[in-house]
Amino acid sequence: MIAGSWLDCTITIATSTTVSAAVDLGRQYETLIVLIPTITSSTLACHGASTIGGTYYPIGNGNTIAASTGGFADVWDIGGFQFIKIVAGTAQEANETFKVCGVRS
Repeated sequence: MIAGSWLDCTITIATSTTVSAAVDLGRQYETLIVLIPTITSSTLACHGASTIGGTYYPIGNGNTIAASTGGFADVWDIGGFQFIKIVAGTAQEANETFKVCGVRS
């Protein structure tokens, strides 16, 4: 297993209450470790794109977590994407910074 660097993935409410800024993981990864802070109760999903400024699409359905208030780590299959965003199903009441780390075989 080869892991990348830990990066911030932030939902900034001045920009969007549900979608994080795009994150460049530095290369393509199969798996994403996500440290989920305490959040406004919401589902979370990962979206990926072929370029940092491209169109972001939901990545399958295996990486959507049920509504929760966070405070835990999760592992998501991201299928080889390098550029990702975290999307909350409910508007967040404050800026939320997730820590993400790509992992490959």
